[in-house]
Amino acid sequence: MFATSWKLGLQVLPWTNSFTTNTVPTTCFSSSSTLVDLVHCFDTYTVPKGFYTSTTYDNAQPTVTQRADWRTLVERLLSVDNETCETVSIPSSLDGIYAVRAFQRFCVLYETTSSGGGGGGGIYDKGWGFMVVPSLRSAIARHVHISAPHPKFDLGTVEQAAAIFDLTGSNSLLAPGRHRHAFLHGSSCVPSYSITDPSHNTVSFELDLTLNVIHWQTRI
Repeated sequence: MFATSWKLGLQVLPWTNSFTTNTVPTTCFSSSSTLVDLVHCFDTYTVPKGFYTSTTYDNAQPTVTQRADWRTLVERLLSVDNETCETVSIPSSLDGIYAVRAFQRFCVLYETTSSGGGGGGGIYDKGWGFMVVPSLRSAIARHVHISAPHPKFDLGTVEQAAAIFDLTGSNSLLAPGRHRHAFLHGSSCVPSYSITDPSHNTVSFELDLTLNVIHWQTRI
């Protein structure tokens, strides 16, 4: 089955909608009226540039078990066909860190944990990103998977990706939860880029997500 993955890296004007302060990511659901609003709110929790030290970066990395459970979780999310999203259960290693919630016509996988600071009242504890899929398979018009790999750097691209995902009836939307320079340490893959730049290293969690999407899409 043919599938396409789009990554948006163009710099556009930042989203300017106003929100009240949200102290935890879950409150984004009640403060958002559209999917673009929701992802904009999530983006305020993005781990900012230069935030990590070696210790805090290591503490925020997924374990081997969590990486394996992500594959299961992504497959469950991509296979959902239920308006309430209740069929998507969270593996035990990710429970308490991530949740799946229905929002309008979508199922949203998002990080629930955050600590003080950040533009929206907090910063993600892990920063592994979020994923959105249509809640009903009949709503998928094309097998296109869209991502915005550089939140808080390529300004506005998270919102732009969400709008394209919605308008095109695409299969999924992915966005990381870290600035590409959240840890100012060179990638072992491309040393001139940060290890937290998901486009230029092989250890980012977004790469895991992307590979999981490819595995699901080509499973037949």
